[in-house]
Amino acid sequence: MTREERSTYWQKLVDQQTDSGLNGAAFCREHNINPQRFYHWRRRFNEPDTMSTGFFQLISCSPQSQSSGIRVSLGNELHIEIDRGFDPITLRTVVEAIGTRKPCLP
Repeated sequence: MTREERSTYWQKLVDQQTDSGLNGAAFCREHNINPQRFYHWRRRFNEPDTMSTGFFQLISCSPQSQSSGIRVSLGNELHIEIDRGFDPITLRTVVEAIGTRKPCLP
């Protein structure tokens, strides 16, 4: 099995566990999976290199605070507004955080 195939295999298992509603231990027992390997792969997929917490700082747009020059609106559609002189590191962090979110199912 190639590295890519192995990664795809474990990603499918991690997604199945998330969708199942079972905790990691119960999922591993039910599917006869080595829990240590499962948790290792789940950590790898859930901790992107640039942001392991899944959170990012939002800066207030009030006149008293310093602005990043970036505004994000999450309504029915995603909108990102960028001012001239925006902070590119903050934009990258926000886009990566949004891109790693799984869609919410009703």
